[in-house]
Amino acid sequence: MRPPLKLSAFREVLALVWKNATPFVKRRLFITLALLTISSVLTGLGPVALKLVVDRFTDQSQRPILSGVFLLIALYVLSQFLSRAIGEIRGLVYARAERRMFRRLSEQLLEHVMRLPMRFHQERQTGAIQQTLDNGLQGFQMIMHHLIFTALPVLAEFGTVVVVLLSFHHPEFLALFCAAIICYAATFAFFAMRIAKAADTASAAHVASTAAMTDAVMNYVTVKLFAAERVVRDRLSGALQRTESEWVDFFRRYAMNGLCVAAIYAMFLATAVLYAAYQVQRGRMSIGDFVLVNTYMLQVIRPVEMMGYAMQGFSQGFAMLRSMMDLFRETPEPHAGDDEDPLTGPGEIRFENVRVSYDGKRTILRDVSFTVPPGKTLGIVGKSGAGKSSLVRLLTRLYEPDEGEIWIDGVRASALSLPSLRRAIAVVPQDTELFNESLAFNIGIGKPGSSRYEIEHAAKVANLHEFIMKLPQGFETNVGERGIKLSGGERQRVSIARAAMMRPRVYVFDESTSSLDSRTEQDILANLREISKASTTLVIAHRLSTVVHADQIIVLDEGTIVERGTHQDLLAQTGKYAQLWSAQQKERAAEESNVTALRRDALY
Repeated sequence: MRPPLKLSAFREVLALVWKNATPFVKRRLFITLALLTISSVLTGLGPVALKLVVDRFTDQSQRPILSGVFLLIALYVLSQFLSRAIGEIRGLVYARAERRMFRRLSEQLLEHVMRLPMRFHQERQTGAIQQTLDNGLQGFQMIMHHLIFTALPVLAEFGTVVVVLLSFHHPEFLALFCAAIICYAATFAFFAMRIAKAADTASAAHVASTAAMTDAVMNYVTVKLFAAERVVRDRLSGALQRTESEWVDFFRRYAMNGLCVAAIYAMFLATAVLYAAYQVQRGRMSIGDFVLVNTYMLQVIRPVEMMGYAMQGFSQGFAMLRSMMDLFRETPEPHAGDDEDPLTGPGEIRFENVRVSYDGKRTILRDVSFTVPPGKTLGIVGKSGAGKSSLVRLLTRLYEPDEGEIWIDGVRASALSLPSLRRAIAVVPQDTELFNESLAFNIGIGKPGSSRYEIEHAAKVANLHEFIMKLPQGFETNVGERGIKLSGGERQRVSIARAAMMRPRVYVFDESTSSLDSRTEQDILANLREISKASTTLVIAHRLSTVVHADQIIVLDEGTIVERGTHQDLLAQTGKYAQLWSAQQKERAAEESNVTALRRDALY
C-alpha cells in the first residue's frame, strides 16, 4: 500500500508548477491572485449594503431617503456584478497561464520519459505509461483549479466576513460560523483519507485497464490471426470490472461525505436563523442584521462547504498525480544534454572484459573483449540469445555494463555525453520502429534540417527511391502507426536510409537485411559497404553471407566469444562457425534446388 498523502506532496506540486512557470505565467498568476482577492472582498461586502438598505426601510424613527436607499441598492448590485465580472476575467487570465503551464509540463514529462533508461521502458507497458501521464496531467489540472477557484477565494471571502461581523459586534455568530467550519473540517478530514485511498485504488485500476486495452490494440494482427478476439475481450473485461468496482466504491464514499455535509449545513443554518430571529424579537438585532447573518450563512457556509469538496478534489488530484510524480523521481540517463559537439575521432571501438546481466540474475555477456580498428568491419555471429544485440545496446549505452569498460577512440564511453555518442553511431536494428508520419520525416529524423536531396540520396542507397516515387504522394506518404502500411522489407530499407543520412563515425547493422530477398540484399549490402567504407562497422548477422567480407568475425555462444578470425580462418578451424556455414550452404542449395524444380514443373 502506498503511504498516505502529506503536506510535502502539496509543496512538491507547487515547486513543480513554479519550476515550469515562465515569466509570462508568473505574471498571469499574480494578476489572477489580485483579481481573486478583489472579487472575494466584494462578495463579502455585498451583504453589508443589503443590511443598510433593510435597516433604512425598517427604521421607524425616520423615513428612508430614497436617494440614499437607491445608492445602497446600486452599491449592492454593483458589488455582486463586479465580483462575478472580475471572477470571469480572472478565469480568462488564469486560462492562459494554465494552458501554458500544461504545455510546459507535458513537454517536460515527455522529455523525462524519453530520457529514462531502456530497462525502465522494458519493465513498463506502453498503455500504462500513457494513462499514468494522462492521469497525472488531469490531477494537476484538478489541483490547480480547486486551488485558484475554490480554496483561495473562500479564504479571502471568509476573512472579509470575519472583519464585518466583528465590526457589527456579532461575535456569537462568528463563533457559530467557526463551529460550523470545525464540524466541516472534522467531517472532511474523516472522509478525505478514505476518499483519497479509494481514488488511488481506482486510478491504479484505470491505468491497468487502459494498459490492457492498448496491449490488445497494438497486437491486433496476432489477435486476428489466432481468432483470439474473445480471449482479449475477456482479459479486458476482467480489468474493466475491477475498474468499475473501484470507481463505484469511490463514489459511494463521496456520496456518504456529501450526506454528512448536507446534515451539518442544515443544522447550522437552522441554528443561525432561529437564534437571529430570537435576537430580533428581543430587540438586540435589527432586521438588517438578521438579513446580514442569514445572507452570510447562505453565502459563506456554502463556499466553506465547497472548500471541503475542494480538499476532496485535492486528495483525488494527488492520487491521480502520484504515479506521475513517481515517474519524475525515476533517474534519467546521465549526461543527457542536447548541446554537445559530435565526436570527430576515427571511430576505434574497444570492449574490455565486459559483463552484463539482466536484473543482476541472468548473465547476458561475460568477459567479452575485442577491438575494432578505425575504418574496419567486425562481423558478429551466433545463435539467437547468444548476446549479439546486447553488444549494440552496450555500445549505444542503452545498457550499462556491470563490469568492464567500453572505449570509443581511447575515451571511456561512460565519460561521453549520450547525444554526442549516439550521433556518432548509426544503428540499423532488426525490428524497425517508425513514426506515424511521412517517409521523408522517418528517413530524415536522425539529421534535423536535412534537405530533400539528402533524403532522396539516402533512399537511393537503400534501394527505396524507385518504390517511393511510384507512390501517389511520394516522400510525403504516411507510413501509418509503427509503419504498418509498409512491408517488413520496406520498413527495413527505411531504417537503412535514415542510417545512411547520418554519415556517422560508426555503423551498426543488426540483422539489417533479414527481411529482404537475396537479390535486394546483395544490392543493398554493396551500397552499405560503399557508404561505410570510411567508417568503423559492426555487422550482426544470422546469415553468414553478410559478414564474409568482414576484417574480423567473432562468434558468440551463451554470452562468450568462442571463436574469432577472418572468414577463411574460421572455416579452417572447423568449429561452430564452420558448422553454421556448412548448414546454411546446404539450406541455400536446397532452396535453389526447390526453385529450379518449381520452374521446371511450371514449364510442363
